[in-house]
Amino acid sequence: MHSLLKLVLGVLALTVALAQPVWAQDEGVAFAVTYIEVTPSSTERAINLLRAQAESSRAATGNLRFQILQRIGRPNHFAILDAWESQEARDRDTASAHTRTFRSSLEPLLYSPYDERPSNAIMGTSAAGGDGQVYALTHVDFIPPALEEGLALVEAFVTASRQAPGAIDIGVIAQNNRRNHMTQFEIWASAEHRIANAASAQGRHYRTEAYARIGALYDERLYRGL
Repeated sequence: MHSLLKLVLGVLALTVALAQPVWAQDEGVAFAVTYIEVTPSSTERAINLLRAQAESSRAATGNLRFQILQRIGRPNHFAILDAWESQEARDRDTASAHTRTFRSSLEPLLYSPYDERPSNAIMGTSAAGGDGQVYALTHVDFIPPALEEGLALVEAFVTASRQAPGAIDIGVIAQNNRRNHMTQFEIWASAEHRIANAASAQGRHYRTEAYARIGALYDERLYRGL
């Protein structure tokens, strides 16, 4: 039992040591990705609430981006991707009257709990998409012993994808409380551009290698901007 405990603690210490340099890259910027699922009959009401929230939050001090997305094929599923100059700026917006009103108004419409994932940037960006573009949010959960290898795979994939035709904005964020849980966000000029990149040799190689190191399903969801 003592040997097993030492082994577990050793793995945890190694994981933390490997992860530390990564979060120093953009440690001042506070990101979050939020998943929202409402009842189908509440879809239009939710869109109106989301648009109003986006307008207010984009005007808030310290906001860098606030994108609201509607899932392709499942119109009652939404996502918010937001970024702020600091955690303090994001906390102020979270505590603001307009956010409290938004969440209380949204609550009766929800089909599943409000799923907010505060995150830090691994490979952050400042770009933002527009109408007619395709968004992809992919949750990647690397097992802790494979975190260093996973980070190297993510960096190589994002770096290559940013150079692909039709790429507008591609980055990676990691959850504050689970740093081996990451979200890739991609914005493409069209569905065809995104498919071409996913089907490329480097896209196939990335998924093959990532699958060998993840502890949950490779969860890829496609959206359009609202």
